[in-house]
Amino acid sequence: MRNLYIFFISILCVICRAQGQDKPIFHIPQLGKSIYEGVFTGNGLLGTMTYLKSSQAVRIDIGRTDIYDHREKNREKLFDKARLSLGHFSINLNVDIDSIGGDIFIQQAYSQTNIKTSDGMLHIKTTTLSDDNIILIEVIKKDYHGNYSFDWCPDSAISPRMKFDYTQKPTYYTRNPEGKSGTSKGFSFYKQELLAGGGYATVYKKMLGMDNDVYVVSVGYNQVNKSYLKETIDYVDHFDSKDITIALEKHQNWWRNYYSASSLSLPDKIYQRFYDMQLYKLASATRTNKPAIDLQGPWTSVTPWPAYWMNLNMQLTYSPVFTSNHLDIANSLIQMIDQNVSNLRENVPVAYRYNSIAIGRSSASDLWSPVLLEKGVSISDASDGEKELGNLLWLLHSYYSYYRYGMQEEVYDRLFPLLKEAVNYYLHLLEKNESGKYHIAVKTYSPEYKYGYAYDTNYDLAILRWGLRSLIELDDEKNRKDPLYDRWLDVLENLIDFPQGVNGYLIAKDVPYGESHRHYSHLMMIYPFYEINWDQKENRVLIERSIKYWQSKNQFLQGYSFTGAASMYAMMGRGDDALASLDNLLKSYIKKNTLYAESGPVIETPLAAMTSIQELCLQYWNGKLRIFPAVPTSWKDISFKRFLTDGAFLVSAKRKNGITQTVEIESQHTGTIRVESGISAPMIVIKGKGKYEIDLDGIIVFTLNKGSRALVYEKK
Repeated sequence: MRNLYIFFISILCVICRAQGQDKPIFHIPQLGKSIYEGVFTGNGLLGTMTYLKSSQAVRIDIGRTDIYDHREKNREKLFDKARLSLGHFSINLNVDIDSIGGDIFIQQAYSQTNIKTSDGMLHIKTTTLSDDNIILIEVIKKDYHGNYSFDWCPDSAISPRMKFDYTQKPTYYTRNPEGKSGTSKGFSFYKQELLAGGGYATVYKKMLGMDNDVYVVSVGYNQVNKSYLKETIDYVDHFDSKDITIALEKHQNWWRNYYSASSLSLPDKIYQRFYDMQLYKLASATRTNKPAIDLQGPWTSVTPWPAYWMNLNMQLTYSPVFTSNHLDIANSLIQMIDQNVSNLRENVPVAYRYNSIAIGRSSASDLWSPVLLEKGVSISDASDGEKELGNLLWLLHSYYSYYRYGMQEEVYDRLFPLLKEAVNYYLHLLEKNESGKYHIAVKTYSPEYKYGYAYDTNYDLAILRWGLRSLIELDDEKNRKDPLYDRWLDVLENLIDFPQGVNGYLIAKDVPYGESHRHYSHLMMIYPFYEINWDQKENRVLIERSIKYWQSKNQFLQGYSFTGAASMYAMMGRGDDALASLDNLLKSYIKKNTLYAESGPVIETPLAAMTSIQELCLQYWNGKLRIFPAVPTSWKDISFKRFLTDGAFLVSAKRKNGITQTVEIESQHTGTIRVESGISAPMIVIKGKGKYEIDLDGIIVFTLNKGSRALVYEKK
């Protein structure tokens, strides 16, 4: 008992030291009965979500991000290769709950639920340890005089898509066998075998204390054999009071280091809390050596989207990690791509597999998702997702950013052939039209648009132009002289123009934007690729007209419609319009705990909003870094530290009373960067080896050696 007493005191000391740091707490006054009204934790593999279950009970959902069914490849992948939910712990009080609120301690990465009853206050604290696959659930009963029960309630191991009436279900779907509960050596467990092999197990043990009960939880998973139960029991058994104390210290250190990578200070408390929560959410949902983020992260609920979606969701989910200086987070996506190149090749028709790769709309983590587009071959029975040409090439935009923001040679060496093979698939499908211009000679599908199956979609043309331009730049960078270099130049210079009409850009050739459309697939030449941009004065009217007309048809707009618009307005330098768009998002679409839903949890939209907020402060496009390019007029005082940008430069800047005061640039890789500082009469100091010049437009061109710093400030 003395050892347990020391254990609980040590936990309290760790937490008190953390709380003394005066770091942000995300408070939800009233928890509800869904995951969108709960408090959550995660370590990139395991996660918890705590919320109200009934008038007398609380539930703690447990998730593990890599637990997917893994049956043979077939067209029913959303059923046979679906993400599986595990279940929840039910804490039953046998007395009515008068009130229940929750807090997420963002800096220290734990949640606490505060329950008021006629029997006193009960607190439930959850911590998902950073360095260990362990969840700690502490039931703090010092001020509670009643009893409670703690029970595991498993979910069925079926595709959650089966639970929706409107989804097209397979003709034959064999359910996995029923799971089994049991005890062993003082541990409780629930094991679930899978038809495809292996299975998973939730294991937990209870450690009694005077004022606290601590439940030590883990989830094991194996796709091959049945050793997962024994391995998980042994793993939990290893964690005694001493191990947990050490693990909590490591947990605090990990999160402290994570947050030190960058920071953003905003004058608006609502947006500050929101931004901080997204930073917390990213590291709760994935890590450098953990599974990539699917549509749910560790927090599962009934959903028709039990997979990875490749025609927007994945790209938006990872969009904020680059500026926030978290290439460690991006690595989870990069390693998933690297590990599954063979499936990316298998995704294209046989005739093209010798030099091409692609991916359809959705997949499990193995990235198997065929695209059936082939010259001269009818695909009338194909799904819309099997007609989407550009998904992989757009996904490689994240891989490209991973390289450009880190400038690591080994990343370049992996990226270049992937980018080349993704573009190759396009090249197989091109022909010249009667005007001698290249166009896409098969119909492809523009995501989300009802009539989007057409020739020359703007979605595919914008992605192709970016891919060609990037290949040419990467080849020039290393003077590779690739045999296809002249082909890329030829296609880029002679590709048809983006189809447009009186109201701006069309969906595709002869397909106008005729009804409300949540996806900005037809506007991607504006954002995120900046192929058509605000520096091009001749295109400004077209840009404005296209965005205005898209947003005017608002019937089917959704959350990410407003993040896309906000980013486009930020590119235009219109911070107030961007903020108005984000205001609409936060007020109408974002849930209590900053999650987001469209029929089920979809994680990308709040993270895309994080990117939009970054773009109010820092942008890089058209070869130029822009400091505070679109700050809303109400945001007078704003600063950021160690934001990362193209070329592996770290950027810090401060703005006070609406005036930019300082800009600091640190080079992590010898290179040149053009900077629009926003300082009218700049004074410049370089520490280390480097030089600068100021061109006629007032752009400061820095050439800095690795480790050098440049400081720009207003001349007094």
